[in-house]
Amino acid sequence: MMIAWSVVIAAALLAEFLIYNLVSAWFAVGGMAALISAPCHLFWPYQILIFVVVSFACLLCLRPFLKKFIHTKTIPTNLDANVGKQFKLLRATADGRGEIKIHDVVWTVQCEKDLPVDATVEITGMEGNKYIVKGVEK
Repeated sequence: MMIAWSVVIAAALLAEFLIYNLVSAWFAVGGMAALISAPCHLFWPYQILIFVVVSFACLLCLRPFLKKFIHTKTIPTNLDANVGKQFKLLRATADGRGEIKIHDVVWTVQCEKDLPVDATVEITGMEGNKYIVKGVEK
């Protein structure tokens, strides 16, 4: 069983190094606990129980604490990358809806008040398939 637990530890560590999101590190710690219990001549069901309990305990106790120290960079998509930018209206807003053009793509926008053609608007968010905008004072 020592070889089996060594393989579990190696596989968990390899997966953790490849994924790097605190996914399988807990299984490596549980595998270490089971590996330590293997020379004590415990039956394999008890070793598996030790593996599961230690892995689950590490997951519940350590993950929230360690998650604070791992900073993953959020990459903005094409949708939220435009929030805060200003554009000109292609079509006057009627009933709060109009159109703007972003990189050769025409988008529907929703605005609280009606604005004329060529009015400058700023994107404040996204709802469904339309941008939420507000008029910009010149």
